[in-house]
Amino acid sequence: MTAVSRELLVKYATSAPRYTSYPTAVDWSKDFDPKRYPALLERAAADKGPLSVYVHLPFCAELCLFCGCNMIVSNSVSRIDAYLDALEREFDFVGRSGIGKRAVRQYHWGGGTPTQLDLAQIERVQKAFSKYFHFSEDAEVGIEVDPRVTNREQVRLLAELGFNRISMGVQDFDPQVQVAIKREQSEAQTREIVDAARQRGMGSVNIDLMYGLPHQTEAGFADTVERVLRIRPERVALFHYAHVPWLKRHQEAMDIAALPSSELKLTIFLRAIDQFRAAGYEYVGLDHFALPSDEMAVAHREKNLGRNFMGYTTRRGDDMVSLGVSSIGDVAGCFVQSNPRENEYKAAIAEHGHAIHRGHELSADDRLRRDVILGLMCNGELRKAPIEKAHGIRFDETFAAELAQLGPLAADGLVALHPDRIEVTELGQLFLRNVALPFDRYYARRMQDGDQKPAFSKTL
Repeated sequence: MTAVSRELLVKYATSAPRYTSYPTAVDWSKDFDPKRYPALLERAAADKGPLSVYVHLPFCAELCLFCGCNMIVSNSVSRIDAYLDALEREFDFVGRSGIGKRAVRQYHWGGGTPTQLDLAQIERVQKAFSKYFHFSEDAEVGIEVDPRVTNREQVRLLAELGFNRISMGVQDFDPQVQVAIKREQSEAQTREIVDAARQRGMGSVNIDLMYGLPHQTEAGFADTVERVLRIRPERVALFHYAHVPWLKRHQEAMDIAALPSSELKLTIFLRAIDQFRAAGYEYVGLDHFALPSDEMAVAHREKNLGRNFMGYTTRRGDDMVSLGVSSIGDVAGCFVQSNPRENEYKAAIAEHGHAIHRGHELSADDRLRRDVILGLMCNGELRKAPIEKAHGIRFDETFAAELAQLGPLAADGLVALHPDRIEVTELGQLFLRNVALPFDRYYARRMQDGDQKPAFSKTL
């Protein structure tokens, strides 16, 4: 187990972005005109590179207290159908731009709980996609499921529709923790859906775990990890619970007195790392583990792992088209987000065909810093020469101040500063967001302006 002193823990336990994008959504410009979206789609349609497509299906049967997603608690078939009416119109609007001529290499349904949809509704969404889009031969086609509401018939249909990757939340198998977070899910339910996916030929199964939840103990979470290891998913995401009640009001119901301390959280996390590594998994990026044969582990070893609004990926498209309420896309050099409110989303679709209500056009500096930050976040190493070539800079001159800020991190053993590269150490991987922070110009400006408003979760 990597040793981490309390001094380091206190020094680096701050709030920071997870950097699924740069700039982060809180730093997008205020003057972006959503009316630009049709022109952005048409510009992107003229390119030839692969696409990522994300579909947001926000409905859940019940609310989990830890959830940070944009979701809607409803079991109403008619309400879901009304949402799908709008989603179909959005697919038609986007599809008419011609962007679907580009092959889709990464496709994902997120939520919410996409398997809250019944069989007919699942087919309906995929039919709307297939009307305008097509997959590349090597496409990753993934979906998030909840084993408590997913059945074998849904898994069968999803496999027939081309889905080859399935991801499901567990968080923790400890009954006391499950009651505290309002998500009671048995190991048997989880195994049932994993087995169904494998029997239908889905070659990649991901399980999400979460540490930092109420009543978690080192021994209790170690037992959860052992149970997951017996299931043997190809990938595991081990997330740190993000307590952000100023963004997600339902988290105010969480018993914060029962949350583990920072020291205990780190102990839980370090022991889990040891367990996964002992079982043959490789530690990938910020919070993922993968079997050595899995594409994610291979991409990490070969230093070409990607990251976008869907998280870590091996099949990132050159542009990302996102559909559904609150969904965030990356189109023709601009980030764009649809309205996060269900009724306003549906009204905008009815009026305009899309519901983009804000965005951000990346500047040259944004693109440069994005490549630096995501390089560190994805591969644990940043080579200076490719950055210099891609952006026409001299790295040490452009980032002299940032390299100086990394000096104390190097002294603490978090990074190694070489003439040709920045290398994140094994210890530094635990503080990966801290390593990226010096390159975030927007974060630095907020700190200089004395902005103390909470915006991000704690790093540890």
